[in-house]
Amino acid sequence: MASSAQTTASTTAPAATTTPLLADILRDHQSSQAEHKRASDQLRKDAVRDIGDLCDSATASLSDQLTRVLDNQREIESLSRDCAHLVQNHTRSTVKWTKLVDQFSTALKELGDVSNWAHVIERDMLDVAATLELVHASLNPGPN
Repeated sequence: MASSAQTTASTTAPAATTTPLLADILRDHQSSQAEHKRASDQLRKDAVRDIGDLCDSATASLSDQLTRVLDNQREIESLSRDCAHLVQNHTRSTVKWTKLVDQFSTALKELGDVSNWAHVIERDMLDVAATLELVHASLNPGPN
């Protein structure tokens, strides 16, 4: 029996020494898990903060670009209105000039007609004068 007591004591002794080792391993594992969880939580917080910063930066940049686009749009609309007014003024001027050219053309035609009329009247008067001279010569036969 002594040998079985020794065997039992020898098997229980190592079991007692392994039990604290398992507890140490469990504590180490739990500690490692807790540290890993803290590290993961910190990384998650950093990632959320960095993504927030990126979103803020992108929003600010897009806001600046949108402001420039809206300013450019207002400027283009203003220039477009100015251009429309200039086109209207140019159209009015063109209509006035066209009327003046038409009036000038009509006056030139009338002047041409008056000139032609004056030449016709002059020829007619010369014919009348020649006819009167012939009549006068035939009525007054004289020493010519």
